[in-house]
Amino acid sequence: MPHKIGYAILLDDNSHNYARQMELDLSQRFNTRGGLRQSPHITIKVPFSAEELGPFVAYFDQIAKETEPFNIVLTGVDYFEPNVIFINVEKNQKLQDFHERIITDLKKNYGVEPNLKVEGENVRFHSSLAVSDLTEENFHKAKEYLKNENPYFNFNATTLALFYHLSSEEGWIIYKRTKLE
Repeated sequence: MPHKIGYAILLDDNSHNYARQMELDLSQRFNTRGGLRQSPHITIKVPFSAEELGPFVAYFDQIAKETEPFNIVLTGVDYFEPNVIFINVEKNQKLQDFHERIITDLKKNYGVEPNLKVEGENVRFHSSLAVSDLTEENFHKAKEYLKNENPYFNFNATTLALFYHLSSEEGWIIYKRTKLE
């Protein structure tokens, strides 16, 4: 049975707490639960299927050991039409390089093809607050509600997470987390 996994940077405490508060607020006001199904994070490698988990856990450990913490700036709320609300991640060459290294390594060493619609040159780093289960009406109401929301967080990315998909009903868990060295 294939495993579905993904790699992400976890937010620091302050931005994590803000994101969780916003996810809960949006959930209660606009009947969306999607953002609450994962710990706040910035996706580095979108989810992919793997027959065996072991090699990807080993690669996860390797990449964490070879990567120094780097700066992340989260600023403002933005949207992917028609149903995703997120905190924007400012452009960052170290984050871009880290992402490109991972997608290149996974393709070269494990045959994992990147999703070119949302990875590589087309990547738009963000931390989701609400995803996929917002109705169009509630999406527009939420945008109006958030029009004056302008979060700003500046922190060092220090923790890499390996997300694992349990099922469509149970969602995602953090299978493993580790410090960048």
